[in-house]
Amino acid sequence: MQIFPDEQVWPPKPPVEEPEEEPPGASTQPFPSVAGTPLPRPSAAVPTGTPPDGHPSPESPETPDTPDTPANPATAEETAPARRRRTALRVGGAIVAVGLGIVASTWNGYTVYRTGNPADRVYTVAPGGAMTLMHVSWKASVEQVDSLGGQKPAQADRQWLKIKVTRTALDAEGVGLRGDPEVEMRHSDGRVWKVLPESDDIPDEAKDHKIGTAYSYNMVSMVPKKLAGQVEVHVRPATYQVVEDESVKDIFKKAAEQKDPVQDQVLRFRR
Repeated sequence: MQIFPDEQVWPPKPPVEEPEEEPPGASTQPFPSVAGTPLPRPSAAVPTGTPPDGHPSPESPETPDTPDTPANPATAEETAPARRRRTALRVGGAIVAVGLGIVASTWNGYTVYRTGNPADRVYTVAPGGAMTLMHVSWKASVEQVDSLGGQKPAQADRQWLKIKVTRTALDAEGVGLRGDPEVEMRHSDGRVWKVLPESDDIPDEAKDHKIGTAYSYNMVSMVPKKLAGQVEVHVRPATYQVVEDESVKDIFKKAAEQKDPVQDQVLRFRR
């Protein structure tokens, strides 16, 4: 049995400057140090090359890292213009692609429009002459007048015109195409003036419409005075076929089945 000596409990002992010796059986042992590869320091330069012993250093990689930016300033100056050229090519390609898309869309719309609205086929008639179109012979004349009965006087810079369009059916099919034509006055610069119907002597019934007989449309128009001698008559004949003794029922049935006639033929009467 081990007997421990008495110890002072109260009052407390004054602090001891030097630690007492450890009792028997008590001891401390430091942890053993483990040798290892030291971590590279951030600020330390990476050693390159081979040390004198001929073995590569464990801290130095066999292949040095490639820097993000060129070491040669001249190479960096050459890279910037190349990047700008590539950017310009991409932007230019995008602009061209958008332009082609717009052109293709516009052309497609124009093609669809022209399918139902073909460009006019214009036939030029010599001054005072006549031309046959769709079994009908056509003529036109223009007269400048100062005033018209029942119409207001023209302004000082305006001119009244009396237009006479004559049609002569050459056969029965020409008689059937006796619908009213579309008439207008045009100038070579593209301007157009309306023509108003005044009277005509076209028979109402096909049986009264004689082959080889001239029938006339009398019309009027007002144009700028300085262009009165330059404007020309443009006649677009009707394409609807009227059959003699055709019943109203048959007329409506044919109109429902028949596609819109293409009125793309125009007679241009020179002066």
